[in-house]
Amino acid sequence: MNRDNERLRQFIENLADLMEERGFPHMAGRIIGAFLICMPPHLAQEELAELLQASKGSISMSTQLLMRMNVVERISIPGQRRHFYRLRENLWKGFHAEQIKHLCREREAILDGLAILEGEPVDMKQRLLEMLAAADFVLEEWPRLLSRWETQKDELIDKRLTEMAQDAKEK
Repeated sequence: MNRDNERLRQFIENLADLMEERGFPHMAGRIIGAFLICMPPHLAQEELAELLQASKGSISMSTQLLMRMNVVERISIPGQRRHFYRLRENLWKGFHAEQIKHLCREREAILDGLAILEGEPVDMKQRLLEMLAAADFVLEEWPRLLSRWETQKDELIDKRLTEMAQDAKEK
């Protein structure tokens, strides 16, 4: 295996480790890693199995999970008999929106905990109060952050492309 293939495999594994820290199964993270760097930006299950050196069953289970999580979508290509998979458009916006939904559920659990401790000293509630304040802060700031991202996204991507072109010229 050449060095570029080793770097590719290492990137996929590193991405899988990061996604696993976010609660994804390792194989699902590997699939996301593969989709982030493959060209064209879609692969059939058989291609994923070969690239990731994994069983078709494992790939199938993970792609189904990622589809239910709205991370991956199945597509058909004219003239092809098999289905292909790819990352959804605007994936990261949806990905973070799911995190906000989870944060709202956490906030409800925190409020339940505070209700259980009603009448108890503030010291007993301190950890819950800190979690509640943090959740409220993120939920309040999130819409502004998303709005800024939407208005600046193209500019930020163009900036990165310009930097990459300059780096390539310097090498």
